[in-house]
Amino acid sequence: MRLNSSAGSGGRKLRSGDAVVYVVCDDGSNLPATQRAYHPDLEVAKRSELSVDAHYYLEHQVHPVVSRLCDPIEGTDAARIAECLGLDASHFRQALRRNEDEEAMLLGGTEESEKYRDCEELKFPCRGCGSEYKHSIVPDSGELSLDVCPGCKLQPLDNTAYVRNQMSQAVRRHMNRYYEGWHVCEDPACGTRTRQTPLVLSCGQAVCPVCRQGVLHPEFSERCVYRQLGFYQHCLDKDKLAETQSTAVHQGLLQLKSDIDKVLENSAYSEVNLSKLFEGLFPQ
Repeated sequence: MRLNSSAGSGGRKLRSGDAVVYVVCDDGSNLPATQRAYHPDLEVAKRSELSVDAHYYLEHQVHPVVSRLCDPIEGTDAARIAECLGLDASHFRQALRRNEDEEAMLLGGTEESEKYRDCEELKFPCRGCGSEYKHSIVPDSGELSLDVCPGCKLQPLDNTAYVRNQMSQAVRRHMNRYYEGWHVCEDPACGTRTRQTPLVLSCGQAVCPVCRQGVLHPEFSERCVYRQLGFYQHCLDKDKLAETQSTAVHQGLLQLKSDIDKVLENSAYSEVNLSKLFEGLFPQ
């Protein structure tokens, strides 16, 4: 339609069945790729503000092909290939994590290092020097690194209210991300990200409204948010802390552990109500 409207300025009238050459360009807008397609000779060559969107072609044309070719090679996956191409690998890691979770449910439990490897650490700025401060259990040592700031050596638990407030904000941020309801297409060649609820289902799963082939999965599912909150609880486990340290447990750590325990107690994700599950099957 754009070429037909510019027939007087060098374009030509297109009819049904004509092949149209186009490239997806970066024109400075946030429009989808279907609305950023331009003719290379009649438009791109004459407009200096248009440039080929290399990121689009790397993500939607190069990455899927390279991933399929390298799939038999051990040690490679879609996320690793995305990093090598300079792309955001978070979407591909989520897809891999979904497959691993399904396998873990069939084969049994996984180690804690594998279970929490993609979880976000609790980070907050130091009140003294302003540098970002994070705490987590050091692998294979079991020690909780919430003692002093590595920069100014300030004791963060001297102001327990500040640390509790930062943890509460982190919990709310993850819960808000879950309730935003973003879904992504499982097909890397599509990569659609939407909050709209499709009306077409396939085997009980929502079909992508763009490619009509892939299935939409939650970008941050209820399992992800529960695992993230469980990671905070794992880091603040006072029993493991008491085993690895000879000194007494700081009262502030006990308060933090109590706060995260209350959040998880309000979640019904890991609980099954058998009375409701079998309700109606057995007459009174």
